[in-house]
Amino acid sequence: MTWPRVARVALALTVVGLFLTAQAQIWTAPPAYDAGGRPLNAVLAALLILPLLLARRWPLPVLFVVLGAASADYALGGGLGQAWFSLLVAVYALGAYGSTRASGLGLAVTAGLVLAVDIPRLQGGEPVEDVVPGWFILGATWGLGRWIRHRQAELAGLSSHARALEHDRDEATRAAVAYERARIARELHDLVAHSMAVIVLQSQAAQRVASTDLDAARRALEAIETTGREGLAELRRLLDILLVEVDADELEPRPSLAHLPLLVDRVRDTGLPVEVSVTGEPRALPPGVDVSAYRIVQEALTNTLKHAGRTTAEVGVTYLPDGVELCVSDRGTPGATGTSGTGRGLIGMRERAHLYGGTVEAGPVATGGFQVRAVLPTGGAS
Repeated sequence: MTWPRVARVALALTVVGLFLTAQAQIWTAPPAYDAGGRPLNAVLAALLILPLLLARRWPLPVLFVVLGAASADYALGGGLGQAWFSLLVAVYALGAYGSTRASGLGLAVTAGLVLAVDIPRLQGGEPVEDVVPGWFILGATWGLGRWIRHRQAELAGLSSHARALEHDRDEATRAAVAYERARIARELHDLVAHSMAVIVLQSQAAQRVASTDLDAARRALEAIETTGREGLAELRRLLDILLVEVDADELEPRPSLAHLPLLVDRVRDTGLPVEVSVTGEPRALPPGVDVSAYRIVQEALTNTLKHAGRTTAEVGVTYLPDGVELCVSDRGTPGATGTSGTGRGLIGMRERAHLYGGTVEAGPVATGGFQVRAVLPTGGAS
């Protein structure tokens, strides 16, 4: 149950309780205690209590009605003990739900009326301790309502700000995913174009040697079949990607794990020591997987350069029977912000791995530093 609903239920129960006790008091009290007659007191009790049900919506008019009914009850001898509690509820509602102008006006009217009644009581010899504390109770009740109103406004503002931040984060994530998918799509486009060019060249070669060298023609046809299968696999993935228009990168050879030593040398030139280990027998990977593996290592090393401080990076490449596993870690340094940044690099790595049915896990390690571990299967990539 939300807080506004709890407040409405609590107010309704309070009003019902006050009204029932007032009516019980009126109709069961001795006749001598019933100043002004029971029907009149019953009407005053209704005017004094029932308008409180509308105090959340119209706090100032309700306060004026309660003040009027309480004044009439006081003039008749103050037979309704519920008048004081009704006035407290009305003053609280004024502070909690009234505007600044209405709240100030209502408080001034209430203070003036209370003083007009209490000052003659003090002049008549009534003890101060029986009169003055009520003033502070009314003031504190109004102040409590204003404080709660202020806190609710603050919480509403914080909630709105949190929703705006969440919206901005979602937009940034979508933009990062779209950008990375556009890069992947361009690379797949290059791969498919390369495959088609190879098919054309091999088919021309097969035609030239078909009548003179059957073995050479057969090898050319086998190459066409292999290249065609790879091209079709990449084309299927290309059709699953929404190609976003972005500025083209500078033309360069297609990266692969074969270029890993060059990448490591460039990183070492920046001053970051990098250790490389290769497990298993290196072999040719499907082109799309090869590019993604290279880019994941590249992005992980870039993140280490940006966020890990003075440290040493370790790159591990493990050739599995049905894929390749990559592990890039750093040892971190005290005070380094290993997890700061926009997070777009990790998003891009996960998008690349997901495209080929792989996974990426990234996070701090217990011994210190940060680790990125990716597994890219090759079983369905060729």
